[in-house]
Amino acid sequence: MAKQQKRTKKFVKNKLEQTIKDRRDWKKKSAAIQRSKQQKDRKRGLAATTTRRDGGDDEEQEDRRGLSGGEDDDDDDEVPRRDVKGKGKGKMSVDDFLGGGFEQGLASDEDEDDDDDDDEDGEDDEEDDEELEDIDALSDGGCCESYLAYLQENDRDLLEFGGEDEDEDEEMDEAESSSKSKKKNKASDDGAAVVTSEMLRQWQKSMLQTHSLRAFRRLLLAFRAAADMGDEADEAAKQQQRRQQQGPSFVVTEAAVFNKLVVTTLKFVPVVLQHHIPAREQPPGSGKYKLPTNGKKYGALQRSVQSYFVSLHKLLRTLPEPATVYACVSESVRMVPYLVPHRRLCREHIKILLELWSSAAPNVRIAAFLAIRRIAAAGDATVVDVCLRGAYHGLVRNCKTTTIHTLDSINLLKNSASELYALDLGASYEHAFGFIRQLAIHLRACLQAKTRESFQHVYNWQFLHCLDFWALVLGQTCAVERNDPSPSPMQPLLYPLVQVATGALRLLPTSRYFPFRFHVVASLLRLAQRTAVYIPLAPYLVDVFDAPELQRRSKPSTLAPLNLDVTLRAPANYVRTRTYADQVAAEAAHLLLEFFAGQARSIALPELVVAPTVQLRRLLKTAAKAQAGGGGGGNAAWTSQVRGVLDKAAQNAQWIQARRADVEFAPNDLSAVQRFLADEAADSEAPLEVALRLARKVRKQKRDLLAAAA
Repeated sequence: MAKQQKRTKKFVKNKLEQTIKDRRDWKKKSAAIQRSKQQKDRKRGLAATTTRRDGGDDEEQEDRRGLSGGEDDDDDDEVPRRDVKGKGKGKMSVDDFLGGGFEQGLASDEDEDDDDDDDEDGEDDEEDDEELEDIDALSDGGCCESYLAYLQENDRDLLEFGGEDEDEDEEMDEAESSSKSKKKNKASDDGAAVVTSEMLRQWQKSMLQTHSLRAFRRLLLAFRAAADMGDEADEAAKQQQRRQQQGPSFVVTEAAVFNKLVVTTLKFVPVVLQHHIPAREQPPGSGKYKLPTNGKKYGALQRSVQSYFVSLHKLLRTLPEPATVYACVSESVRMVPYLVPHRRLCREHIKILLELWSSAAPNVRIAAFLAIRRIAAAGDATVVDVCLRGAYHGLVRNCKTTTIHTLDSINLLKNSASELYALDLGASYEHAFGFIRQLAIHLRACLQAKTRESFQHVYNWQFLHCLDFWALVLGQTCAVERNDPSPSPMQPLLYPLVQVATGALRLLPTSRYFPFRFHVVASLLRLAQRTAVYIPLAPYLVDVFDAPELQRRSKPSTLAPLNLDVTLRAPANYVRTRTYADQVAAEAAHLLLEFFAGQARSIALPELVVAPTVQLRRLLKTAAKAQAGGGGGGNAAWTSQVRGVLDKAAQNAQWIQARRADVEFAPNDLSAVQRFLADEAADSEAPLEVALRLARKVRKQKRDLLAAAA
């Protein structure tokens, strides 16, 4: 007889006794479950059919089914599932048996849950299979006499297949109760286990204490089952998928368990992944993460990461409750370091987040934007490109119509998207250049065609909101108070944007489109104030006071005032009415005050106000003559407002002249010009600044009253 190898002795010493015990336990439970099924079927009148299907004359085949694993998946944590392969069923010589088969049988079953490396590489399953093959070889008689004596002493049934176990009845109650609980929850199909709160607690304990990958993978399988609950796929296809998938299958039947399962997955999956493949931010504060891609665990856990995000995407598309969607979006942010390496999943995740950002509940939209911003910060140039382009397209799609109900959401989209464009100025410049060029092409086509259809390509909410958005982006990225002293890469785009905006202002100078003009002027004023770039906007406001709406007598009207914030073109019944004329005059006077106040501390203000002051005083004189002669002059409301603005401008000009009388630098010294009044006390306001602060306060009070009345 061949000499026993060292690995064979170790197997006999460490593993054989436990393997015999495991096989006996599986045999008991399998027989008990089969009896329970037969009793149920007899009550339904199907005992004969069940006997032909489940019973059999081949007791050895029944014994091997017990080895391959019972139906109770909840006990899988205690005894691993075995699968006896065909190569262990045939006859085997002593030399063949002693020549190999135990290479993988050196580890202990008790270490299976604790040793995550063996679990992730699948080595436990291989050594279980080989151990059982060796047991089959022993049972066929192809072994030495010492092994046979040991087996006859400890477990004779292992060599005599088909015998009944004397302790079988003692396990009947336990098996029946387990089977009933499964069938009650519709888990008898294909051996699917019902997810319970106790099961979740056990998984949580294992993942917290030992970071168990076994519990981790089972949690992901249950999470996938929860995500598939709303799927309308064919039942046969579901059963085929359950039979083909690795590991046990689960089913969720209670709403409370479903919610707890989702929360457990969202909170515990990042913890386990951070333990096994820790993500470190490099350099700190940059938003970029580095993973240990060279280790074995990284490759072994990638399928788990993919399964997590596939299930999460199904949930985000089907969950009806905003609270649950908010939890999924906000908690999944911790998985961003593990998402970015998967390019296809990353694109799909960004697409879903962009949909939520543009159309979901307010808190979900904010959470989705924060997730998009973190992905853009952690990703490469391709990921940033997807985020920026998707954010702009989402804004354009959702601003086709603007009402009092959608205005807040559109402003949220513009403000958040502009913050996204401030992350990477190099990539933002490429996108901004292309999109501003598209606006210029629309404007040029309109100027060339001059048809009703071409005018509609410019005078619409999408074009207006795009202009306002890019003014917001450039105002944020080219602001004077930027921390970076170097010039912004976005600076060259200021001039093209201003040219497109001012070209759209004079496209249709009729009074019905004054609201469109006010919106564009307000956007450019904000851009000028933040970037300290002078934009000559006074002529576009002075023209409003020369319009027939204000120079001719208005028709009395009882129409309600327009909400200019959501008005692009005035309705036809408002033209030449006192209501519309008063609104136009008040809005134009306020914007003119905003323009002058933006240059209140400029050393060139006395010269800047000369031209608009002369034009406005001429219009005031013409209106006064018309009113005095009774020839149908306009109302006097706008004249008093304009006089107030001109008086404050004159006072501010004198204030500047008094402070620049002592300067010793020439106008060509730009650095000295920019430092003018830099040492002025912060509480020393210019006259125009004081007037603007009071005007804004009164304006806010009026809007609050109108909102309360509405």
